[in-house]
Amino acid sequence: MVHQGIAITTLRVTWDAAESAIAYEAEWRRDNGNWIAAPRTSTQGFEVPNIYAGRYQARVRAINAAEISSLWANAPETHLKGKAGEPPAPLGFKATPIVFGIQLDWGFAPHTDDTLKTEIQYSPTSDGEGLMLLSDIPYPQKTYVMQGLAAGVAFYFRARLVDKSGNQSPWTDFLRGESSTDASWIIDAAGNQFLSAEAGKRLQSDINFTNEAILGNAALIGSVVQHQLKENGEMRAEILEVRTTQLSDKKALAEKLEKVQVEVGQNAAAVQTKATAVFDIDGNGYGIYDIGAGVKYNNQLYQAGMVIGAEVKNGKVETHFGVRANQFTVVNPSSGKLDPVFVIKNGQAFFNQVFIDKASINGADIQDASITMAKIADGIRSDNWPNGGWNLPKNGAFEMKGTAGGVRVALDHTGLAVFDGRGVLRVKVGKI
Repeated sequence: MVHQGIAITTLRVTWDAAESAIAYEAEWRRDNGNWIAAPRTSTQGFEVPNIYAGRYQARVRAINAAEISSLWANAPETHLKGKAGEPPAPLGFKATPIVFGIQLDWGFAPHTDDTLKTEIQYSPTSDGEGLMLLSDIPYPQKTYVMQGLAAGVAFYFRARLVDKSGNQSPWTDFLRGESSTDASWIIDAAGNQFLSAEAGKRLQSDINFTNEAILGNAALIGSVVQHQLKENGEMRAEILEVRTTQLSDKKALAEKLEKVQVEVGQNAAAVQTKATAVFDIDGNGYGIYDIGAGVKYNNQLYQAGMVIGAEVKNGKVETHFGVRANQFTVVNPSSGKLDPVFVIKNGQAFFNQVFIDKASINGADIQDASITMAKIADGIRSDNWPNGGWNLPKNGAFEMKGTAGGVRVALDHTGLAVFDGRGVLRVKVGKI
């Protein structure tokens, strides 16, 4: 058969009808390999397209109405011409860093539409030690995402194709992949994940200074309420506690709210704590405890808060600790006074002393540093390069530029070269 200008060899197996048979089960194999079952059929034959050259055997047995099978009937071994060699390896196998994961992509060579799957293995080292199966990806999918990794985790991957006849392509070379270390990506992703969780939603909620609404809802659902109130003109002080338990055929809930609040004219201040436990019959639930403090001043609400929570949703468990404030400070009392250890102010973090075992830094301005050993991924250069200074890229070449009259000195694997201000080579020591 010729398909789009390409010769395609098809294995065709046929047999005579058997008496009382309602169906047939057939198998085939190439070069004494494992038997491969053909789909059960009521006809007298089957085909396997795009076969490779080799020695082929086939066998069939009949099935009657009582589901009793006959003995196997074997066809003589036959040598067939077909595709030579083996399937081609995946094309363009690459790894892309993503937040808490690694994305793998590849392509397929022409005329590989008989591919069954792409097999991917991974190892923590480039030599394949401790090699493990990552996944079998069914054709024609050509993307796989390895998720649930910490930032900066690296593995080595290789891939091969397996066709419907069980033939395997060569493995690709090992490819290094690493989960993203881009702090901006990670912060955005982790922040969005937290804010969409129940704990994050609680931290985003504003304190309700209208206690009448809370009391009305409590009365509606049968909560137990304790309310202490004093008023004098525009001044108001109150303490409120609401306890709620609810059961339905699908969900159980227990909640306790405590709140202290004062009002003077249009201004108000409140502190609120709330503990909530919920679970439903589908296995989804959460436990959340939060503290909120706020002031309402000149018709503007200013609020700080803290929340801890544990949540399971669709079988995935997450725990959270969140803080809401424009300044977060940790102090050390060991000196007899409260010395700030670190401060987060308006989205920036300030540390007094830091010891880091391993760090990934996208950009840094360092005033003074003492480094025992550094591994540089790309290169190092002076901040005035390329107009002057020095440049040391990862390929090992070293270059310096003088500032007087544009004189330039270059030092690399070929030797030492000196250029004048017009860029003319004046001195060359080494390979000429």
